[in-house]
Amino acid sequence: MARMISVTLMVGAHKTASTHLQTTLLSVRERLAAEGVGVIGPKEVREFLRPAMQPGQLSPVEAQVLARAAIGQLCPGARHVVVMEENVLGVPTRNFLLGQGGLIYPFATRRLRDALACFGGAEVRVGLAIRNPANFLVSCWSEQLLLAPWTPFRDFVAGIPPDMPRWLWLTNRMLQATDDLTIWTYEDYPAVMPQIIDWATGLKGFGATVTPYDLRMRPGLSHRAANFLHNRMENDPERDHKIVMRRARRIAPLDGNNPRYDPWSAEERAKFDAVYADDLLELATASPVHWLTPPQP
Repeated sequence: MARMISVTLMVGAHKTASTHLQTTLLSVRERLAAEGVGVIGPKEVREFLRPAMQPGQLSPVEAQVLARAAIGQLCPGARHVVVMEENVLGVPTRNFLLGQGGLIYPFATRRLRDALACFGGAEVRVGLAIRNPANFLVSCWSEQLLLAPWTPFRDFVAGIPPDMPRWLWLTNRMLQATDDLTIWTYEDYPAVMPQIIDWATGLKGFGATVTPYDLRMRPGLSHRAANFLHNRMENDPERDHKIVMRRARRIAPLDGNNPRYDPWSAEERAKFDAVYADDLLELATASPVHWLTPPQP
């Protein structure tokens, strides 16, 4: 088979502004196409590319043929393609998000290796955003309630010590599947978005010309709304928790009067913060990953 075009594979993580970045890149798809850069969003990945990226019973050659056909159909004539799908490493349900001892995306190595294999020897760079685990876990719990049965927050994180969810461990496992991994933090996202776009598209300076898409994100739960949800579901576990959650959002929307849900004690949050700081330092100084950081003033 002829060598495939180069690819940027953006794999999330969940709840790290990935939807905003995806929507922003899709909003300039026509401009990028004129530069020879194709953009494939998560909806198209799930419709056309997922069988190749999660091959199941397909042979490697069959997965590559399927991927090549999908890319040819979605991005005809492109010399480089940006593929965006935050479910490559896992999904935000507990068993696919958190493994024993707090391993983030426990099946990441195999899932990433399968996804990369379908591109058949193309040059593939992989991008990952990370976030303070204390906030990441809360946001993922809220998100998975839209997909999964009711689970109280403390049950969702049961057996996960605050000093165990480590992004360093995840990146080390991803590096078993790729030697070209670039990361940035959710906390830095507004400042580094132009750099992310330049890196993803291979077009230096293009990101500075892109207006961030005005996307109304799904709000998280306020502390009062989360307590309302937990109390109602504890009193009546047979309720439809999605209906209760919608009501909780209406009663106590996330705003200046209702701060974001924070289930952690001061001691737990301090441990999360310390581990995250350690991971950032280790990733910046000792890990072979590439970093995107805000420009220095």
